[in-house]
Amino acid sequence: MSENTTRPAAPVKKQDGQMGSWAPLYDLLMFLMTFGKEKKLRQETIQLARIKPGDNVLEIGCGTGSLTLAAKEQAGPSGEVAGIDIAPEMVAKARQKAARYSADISFQEGGIAGIPFPDNRFDIVMCSFMIYHMPDEIRMKGFWEIFRVLKPGGHLFILDAALSEKQQQHRTGQIHDIRELPPVLKENHFTRIEMEKTGFGFLGTEFWFIRGKKAAV
Repeated sequence: MSENTTRPAAPVKKQDGQMGSWAPLYDLLMFLMTFGKEKKLRQETIQLARIKPGDNVLEIGCGTGSLTLAAKEQAGPSGEVAGIDIAPEMVAKARQKAARYSADISFQEGGIAGIPFPDNRFDIVMCSFMIYHMPDEIRMKGFWEIFRVLKPGGHLFILDAALSEKQQQHRTGQIHDIRELPPVLKENHFTRIEMEKTGFGFLGTEFWFIRGKKAAV
């Protein structure tokens, strides 16, 4: 694959996990689900993602753009920050929010299996509570696409849920756990993989994060 490969911004097909109908109430839902601590969770996520001033950052599954806005605040004027989501309703809300805060962020419709950016573009790619909102084959294509758009030396950051012991005992095939992902990242050529539990959770479900690096050339 050439170094200048860019995925065309073609219309994104509706798929399982698309939450466009939730766009008008999404921010309120997140506030309630985090018991009013969403802002604190966002700030901790930005710190754990290790975003620095000047970094180029992409959030996949950006929803209404709250975390992407926080990433832009951390990356500063010299950092390029973008967000993509498969739901046009989410993208519209995110653009409105960016305009309200005069934030220079590129929000566009796009999916993880065909990221509409060229190779080696971003220092950090973030996926927050979205990596399992898709069929398995889409997710596997997505890891390759993330690897493609990361710069050498850049890293992928994933925040998602891990099951408690009680939840694991009653687990079905449809329930996932972020702690399953390290072998998958290794298969997709990510290195220096780190995984830790955060200080957040919801109704007995723990939130963990994973970082995986694209080795520098």
